Amino acid sequence: MLVIILVTLLIVFFCVSLLGEKVFAEHKRDAEAGGRTDTNDTGSYDTFIVYDNPKVKNKVKIYNVKMRYVNDVLQTSVTLVNCTKKPMNIVYKFMWFDKDDFEVRANTSPWLPLYFQPGEQKTVQGVAPNPSAKSFKIKISIDN
Repeated sequence: MLVIILVTLLIVFFCVSLLGEKVFAEHKRDAEAGGRTDTNDTGSYDTFIVYDNPKVKNKVKIYNVKMRYVNDVLQTSVTLVNCTKKPMNIVYKFMWFDKDDFEVRANTSPWLPLYFQPGEQKTVQGVAPNPSAKSFKIKISIDN
């Protein structure tokens, strides 16, 4: 009986230690993706953004990206920051890509307006059109 208890305790301890490492790893990944404190440190998110106009590149940056799946459909939350000293109107839209990096339902997302004060951060959210979308980019342009 003592042997069974010891084996059970070892198994429980082993499982808990593995679970703890996984939880820590997930937390670290989430913190790296969403735990920014410096709005000037935006370089790691450059792969998520497409600038429709070269003038926009130094004016609007991504500050934070979060992604999750709900019922196999990708959802995203992107925080943008106005890096200028002037108010700005932009338009944006999400572009969705499948596992082979082909655009899903190309050119069907509408342009959406967004108004920024200087230095202001705004969070926008998008939901993929279907479960085949596995990644995304956000396309940004200055609203004229």
